[in-house]
Parts: sequence; C-alpha cells; structure tokens
Amino acid sequence: MLGNGRKTIGVFAENMSNEVQHKVCDGIIREAAARGYNTALFSSQGSYGQSDLFCIGDMQIFQLPPYEELSGAILILDTMDKAENAATVIKLVKERCHCPVVSVRMTIPGVNTVLVDNSTCMEAVIRHVIEDHFARNICFMTGPKDHFDAIQRLESFKSIMASYDLPVTDDQIYYGDFWKYQGPAACDHFLAGAEKPDAVICANDYMAVSVASELIARGYRVPDDVIVTGYDGLDYGLTFSPSITTADAPFVEMGEASVKLIDEQQADWSEPKTIYLKSHISLRESCGCMKGHDLKLMSIRRDNYENLQQGNHRSTVLSYMSTQLAEHSTMEFISDILGNYLNTTYAHLRSHAVCLNRGMSSDRKMLRYTDEMDVRVGFLNGEMIPRANIPFQRKDLLPAQFFSPEPQAWYFVPLHFLDYCLGYEAIRFDDEQPAGQTHFQFDVILSNNIYETLTFAKMQSMIAELQTASMHDSLTGLYNRNAFTKYGGKAFDLAKEEERELFIAVIDMDSLKVINDVFGHTEGDFALRKVASTISRHFDDQCIFARTGGDEYYIIAPDADETAGIECLVAIEKDLDAFNETHKKAYPIHASSGYYYDMPRGEETLDDFIKVADRFMYHNKLENKKRRGEAIR
Repeated sequence: MLGNGRKTIGVFAENMSNEVQHKVCDGIIREAAARGYNTALFSSQGSYGQSDLFCIGDMQIFQLPPYEELSGAILILDTMDKAENAATVIKLVKERCHCPVVSVRMTIPGVNTVLVDNSTCMEAVIRHVIEDHFARNICFMTGPKDHFDAIQRLESFKSIMASYDLPVTDDQIYYGDFWKYQGPAACDHFLAGAEKPDAVICANDYMAVSVASELIARGYRVPDDVIVTGYDGLDYGLTFSPSITTADAPFVEMGEASVKLIDEQQADWSEPKTIYLKSHISLRESCGCMKGHDLKLMSIRRDNYENLQQGNHRSTVLSYMSTQLAEHSTMEFISDILGNYLNTTYAHLRSHAVCLNRGMSSDRKMLRYTDEMDVRVGFLNGEMIPRANIPFQRKDLLPAQFFSPEPQAWYFVPLHFLDYCLGYEAIRFDDEQPAGQTHFQFDVILSNNIYETLTFAKMQSMIAELQTASMHDSLTGLYNRNAFTKYGGKAFDLAKEEERELFIAVIDMDSLKVINDVFGHTEGDFALRKVASTISRHFDDQCIFARTGGDEYYIIAPDADETAGIECLVAIEKDLDAFNETHKKAYPIHASSGYYYDMPRGEETLDDFIKVADRFMYHNKLENKKRRGEAIR
C-alpha cells in the first residue's frame, strides 16, 4: 500500500489540529517509521455546529481507505462530536479490516486499548491542592457523563475527597465537554452558592483554561482567590497566564504504544490487550506553584506569540486567496492560484494533491467518491505540477509518482460542499509534522471554490441558451418576465390538464432601494445577483425561475411537493444569512418569500396563483421587517 511495498497503518480521527491528536499522531508517525511502516491518517474536520449535510459530506473521508489492505488500524475517536459518527468508523474497521486494531483513550469491545491511568495522577493533583494549599471547598468540572476518562476522573475526585472527610454535593460537580467554551456556565454553577470555592479541579486543560479565564473576567484572582487545575499537560495550558497546574498525560507515548501493539500482533491479534500509561503532575502558576518550568514557559509563550502572528498572516493570505479564486472559473486557474499559497498555508510541506471525483457537474450530485479520480492540483517534492490532470484509481489513494521507497506518512482530509462529495486532499510533510499544520479554513475555501466552479459552468450554459432565445435577464442571467410568462404558462396549463398540484413561489428582495440609495447601484446589482444565484442553487433546472421585476423573482417547481418547496425557500433564507455573517458587507442581503400550492382548476390562470403567493410574500415581508426592527414603509 502507498506504492512502496511496505505495510501501512491506518489512523482514523477527527480534527487533527487539536493538540491532543497532534501529539498522539506524532508518536504514531515516529514509531511507525522506526519500524518500517507507512502511516495513512484519515481525518474528518468535525461538525463545529454546521448542518447535518455538512457532517454527511465530512464523514465521506472514512469511505476512502482500502481497509482490507491495512496491516493495522488505530482509532482516535473519543473527540468526535457525534457518537454515531464514531460508531460508523468502528463498524467499517471491524467489518473490513483483517489486522490488529488499537483504540486510543476509548474502550471498544474486541480491540486493543491504550488508556491513561487517570486515578493515580488525578489523585496527586487533588492531594496537592488539599495538603499543600489547604483547599477544602473544592469543585470539579468533568467531561461528558458517558465518557470513559470523565467517569474515571470524577470517581477519583469523589474517592480522594471522601478520604479527607470533605463533602461532595451536586453543586460541586459540573459536566463539561472537554472543550474550550463552557467556562462561563461552569462558573455560574460553582459560584451560585453562598461561599466561593477554594479550588476548581478540571478534568482537562481546555476546560481549566476556560474556567480560569472566566474567573479572571469576573474579578477573581487565580490562584489567590480560587485555585484552578487541569489535566493532560497540554502546551495550551502553559500559554495561558497563569499557566495551568496539570497532570501530564503521555500522549506521544500512547501513539508509540499503539504502533508497538500492532507490530507485535501481526501474526495473531485474537487476544486484545489493554495498556495503561501513567502521567505525572506538573505544578505551575494556577495553584500557586511554579517548579522547573520558567524556561519552558518562556519558550512556549514565545512560540505561542509567533504562532499567533503567523496565524494572523495566514488568515490574511487566505482571504486574498479566496478573492483570487472567486475571480476564476476553471480548475486550471485554481491550480495556478493555489501554487502561490500552499507553502504559506502549510508549514514543512513536501507534497500535496487535490484529488477530485471524475465527471463532476452541478447537474449530478455526488455523494461518494468515484472509482476513477484525478489529481487536479499537484505539489510534488516542493515543486508545483503545472495545471495537473493526473488520472488514478481511487483504491491506490494517489498516482504512483507521489510515493517513495522510505516509510511515508500521508494525511487525507475531505473536500465537500455540504453533502456534495468533491474529493479529498492528500498531504505529506517533509518531517514528522502532524496534522496540526492542516487548516480547516483552507479546505473550506478550496471546496467552496471548486463547487462554485461547477455551478459557474452550469450557469454559463444557461445564460448562453437564454441569450440565444433573447429571453434572459441581463443582470442575473435568469429568465425575464417574457420567458416566465411563456414557459410558466405552459407548465401551468400542463398541470391543469394532468390534474396535478403546482408549487409557485414569489421572492422579493428586501430593502433594495436603501442599498441603491446609500451604497450605490453597483452594490444593489451585486445584491440582486446574490439573491439570484442563491435561488438557482436550491431550485434545480427542472424548475422555472425568473427575475420578473426590479427586485422580484417568480418560481414554478412543477415536480416539487409542498414540503420540498418550503424547504427550498427556507434554505435560501439561511444561505443569505450565512453569506451576511461570513462576508460582513456594509449592508445585509435579505429576501422575503410566499408561495401557493394547489391544483389549477376551471378558469384559474397563472396570474391567479401568483397573486395568492404575492399576498403571502407581502405578509411575510412585513413580519420580517418587524422581526428585524426595520421601519415599515
């Protein structure tokens, strides 16, 4: 596998930029290379609150691996946002892999497991806070109720508190999510009582930083007023001020131990093993101690400053890249532009390939990878492949020229627009740099522009046909009123003849006059085109849609039922809201809609249906203005 005849270990995870994943993967890659194995890491990006459609597209990356060819599989699934996603990966591995399997930080029946001995080190942290800092009223922020580590660490807390005859009530326990954003809610919970806590012990460093930050924001001094401790030993906790007292979890060693297990079980993996690794306490500033970390602390904070500056620079570069990509409409131009940005976006990049599905178009939604793929952007051993178009079989993951004889480590991340599967990126670094160097923002920009390229091709074809027929709106490329009357009238008459229902919608852009008056007609034209392109995205080419007036659009969806039509209208509104949030124009772009769904009868005309939809639209427009606090004119 990976073209060099070596055995390959597959790694399955989510959000590789997370520091914990970063360290585990670092250990995996180093140990695998030392033992002569390739490493293929497959990672979803994580939902981050996106829609279910986004999650569907994201999870397609786990349909990519040739599971049957793996010589080992390592699962790092405890950080997955959705339990059903982890279950999907576990099912694929168990059904299709014929090799040793190791689960890291999460117990899965029937496979090897590498865990941290939570009780010993959590006990050390708690005893230190009690014995050395005389804390008595101690609160505990744990993780999700059903998480293995959260359960063990909470049990350890309760046990140690009982050994000191210190009470533990429900008010002293808060269930977090092992992430960065529940500090305010946890502090609300812990500070609701008559007495403030002496200490808040957290089950990981991300939550500890969040709690410490919120306490400081509320005027408390850490550690003078409240001690805060964490768990995991992340550099993230060292960069905060005060640095977080923590238990150093052996994440790199967990990765190394996973590879050793796989190597030992190549001949026989019928007896799964469980390995516990020990951590140790690191005393820092947040408990009032700072032993032996001064130089390390200065170094990490300096690195954090440099990373922040690089991140700001990278964000600016990606903004320019997005703007440049939006100006072009072919994969050849996208390839040319990305070549200027890859080294800025990815540190220590050795090779990079954008692998796209064969035969993509916006007319046919793809929900999985095609058997034949094409590398359309290629960066090989530090050099761009000009306007690459290299075919290969998906089962090979990449064309042969991307592989090399020595042990390799490749990262594979998905490219998709919502649930439309576009392809994937394959990334290799020139050392053991883990996937913390991959960037979600880069992948989203690239995916969106590839999809827009497909959409643009479709729109160009439509516009050419409309121009030939002289029945198009020159600003938006949609049908004009004449075309709508002609084709809409035919659709209406056919529905009447066949005695079936028809879905008709009226969409009216909000506040076009204000945009024109305040920001100029160029911006007004932009807003009209944005509404038009959003409509086009959600009503397929079986529908008839037109710009029939200055700010008015008519739609006939002959094959849509009422529910499907309403869903399209709601999706248009959400897309415009998302555009407003992302692009931060000086003005918002909104549109109000109304519809009518019925069977044409007797002497009824198309205008009769439109009038009903128009009344409904006007009612919604008034309600929208009230909701947004706009003046009703």
